[in-house]
Amino acid sequence: MDSGRPKPAKLRLWGRRILTAAFLLLVAWLLVTHARRTDWDAVWTALAGYDLAQIMIACVLAAGSYMAYASYDLFGRYYVGHGITASRTMSIAFICCAFTLNLGALIGSIGFRYKLYSQRGVRKGDVAHIVGMSITTNWLGYGLLAGLVFLSGSFRFPTGWIASDALTNLLGVALVAVVVAYWLLCIFAKKRSWDIRGQVITLPSIRIALLQITASAAHWLFMGGVIFVFLYGQVGYFSLLGVLLLSSIAGIIAHVPGALGVLEAVFLALLADTVAPAQLLAALIAYRAVFYLLPLLVAVVAYVLNEVSVKRTKSSR
Repeated sequence: MDSGRPKPAKLRLWGRRILTAAFLLLVAWLLVTHARRTDWDAVWTALAGYDLAQIMIACVLAAGSYMAYASYDLFGRYYVGHGITASRTMSIAFICCAFTLNLGALIGSIGFRYKLYSQRGVRKGDVAHIVGMSITTNWLGYGLLAGLVFLSGSFRFPTGWIASDALTNLLGVALVAVVVAYWLLCIFAKKRSWDIRGQVITLPSIRIALLQITASAAHWLFMGGVIFVFLYGQVGYFSLLGVLLLSSIAGIIAHVPGALGVLEAVFLALLADTVAPAQLLAALIAYRAVFYLLPLLVAVVAYVLNEVSVKRTKSSR
């Protein structure tokens, strides 16, 4: 046996690292290229041009998106049957969502959920189920929306790109098929539970499955609405939504917290021929302020208040 031969796991690890590094280099190149061509005075002028009504509408849409996301944990509450109130459950989910978007899923979605739920007596195994239910819910809605957008013809890659309409349609079919398969499992599967490495995974009812997809779709639709408002409708909504959905995947591939730089690179690459780069960058800066930074400030306050409440409860016992 050749003990010096690289193991498959190591090869896969190095392969992922090389692909991620190459992807980040591409993102950096796109950002630098567009930054050099951008009239930054025009960007600040565009930012200053947003009126209060626009900002308020964007804030309402952002709030709707976070409310939809916060409802994900209600499915987890139903799934594991913990005794935390629905309002407190949604508060925990909101905090986790804001930290996830800005700092990454490992910290927000997983780390904060374990801490906040464990403080209130939820077992680690149950927290794992809640995290799993939240992730499943999020990507079910994503898959359905992305599939429908790609199949509708609303989204097209720029001329000259390798990706063709046939490939886009194939991807759309695959995404919708996954969601439909999940629905069919929830309706017809005779075996409802599986033990995977000590964790019991149970299929929800079709009613819960439909509610999951509705909540997740609302989250992504509201999110797209925030950018749409700041772009003055210069891009069709569903075309814009397709770009946003692609940028989310790009952010996951790059492992960059908040998809910082990645989101901007994808939007510039796909929409620079449709929207003036200065206006596009202004819209993305405003989007980050409303959808990322403002909710993060609210989440920090909510988290501090939660910690004070937990300490008071412990000291009163």
